[in-house]
Amino acid sequence: MDKDLIVAEYLRIYFNSHPEKVPEDSDKAFEYFQKLHKKYKYKFLNDYKAKSEKFVDKFFDDKDQKYY
Repeated sequence: MDKDLIVAEYLRIYFNSHPEKVPEDSDKAFEYFQKLHKKYKYKFLNDYKAKSEKFVDKFFDDKDQKYY
């Protein structure tokens, strides 16, 4: 699944749970959605990067070579 779709799904779940957080003005709501999408995408990418780095470090530090 694409990272943008994953973040959009998180936002959809969040706003379904908290409909009062959506601004009434459509332009303001669109700007708010864009701001949150950018924020969550940045966090998602940083978390994914950290997990990948941990896996690579473990892969090269593991002496048993059970991955290949």
